Amino acid sequence: MPQRLFQPTLCQVVKFKSFQVSVLIEGHYSVNCNSAIRYEVNGLKISLIHMKVRNSLKGNLKAASTAVHKAASQKPAFIALPEYFSVPHNMEHFTSAEKISKETYNETIRFLANTSKELPNIYILGGTVLEEDHGVFYNTSTLWQNGSLIGKYRKRNPINAELKAGVSRGDKPAVFTTDHCTVGMLVCADMFDPPTIKAVVDLGAELVFLPVAAMGTHPHVKGHPLSEKLATENGVYLVKVGNVSSSARGGRSAFITPWGIEQEASDAVKDSVMTIDFDMQRLREYRKSLKR
Repeated sequence: MPQRLFQPTLCQVVKFKSFQVSVLIEGHYSVNCNSAIRYEVNGLKISLIHMKVRNSLKGNLKAASTAVHKAASQKPAFIALPEYFSVPHNMEHFTSAEKISKETYNETIRFLANTSKELPNIYILGGTVLEEDHGVFYNTSTLWQNGSLIGKYRKRNPINAELKAGVSRGDKPAVFTTDHCTVGMLVCADMFDPPTIKAVVDLGAELVFLPVAAMGTHPHVKGHPLSEKLATENGVYLVKVGNVSSSARGGRSAFITPWGIEQEASDAVKDSVMTIDFDMQRLREYRKSLKR
């Protein structure tokens, strides 16, 4: 029987050759055992919804509901939706932020609040909505817990199609402390703006959500070079969550770590749920190494 030396503060898992036990440990773990063992930290489970865009608000919300509840069965800490997930058609059809906001905002916010209330133990990253504030329209990402809006972020770098449609620029970074880690929020083209990224990193983000919805005019991109650079240079886990229509042009959903792309959505034209366990202890050790 292995002998264990530990102090009970941090939950980790030790897997033995023929059985598994959970223990609370800090510092070093010592064993005397001839059998092969594997030692690993409990992960932070994250799910994302890679969605096919429908032609109606009702169709999008129904698909999102189905996928979110499917993801919830895996008991993740967070579930993330794509940019403009409830807006019908693709971004090429955007002509009026005011019109889209009036047609989609209230029902989408109601959906997110109700879904979050149904899943009180899971944080919901609500993709983005077109939010109106005193006649000004923003592409706004929202964070929910137990039916309550606990944070939001207005995209600081709308693309030209959004600007022409009347979407305004946000002006503040958004980072929030959750029960699990420090969460930063970015949206799509924010990745092209180093000051926007730096602001989120400087505020201590460990896990960054990046809902995207690339247009058909987006140039073909191999991999996720900007996202990988953000993760590696700043020591963050990045959840890039897109939609099926944009998957071939820079919007493919992916889980990205400082060590590379861990998972990536396929080109299949269908909704899918992706889930990963992020090792937060490994990330924090990596972050310490960046400061040396």
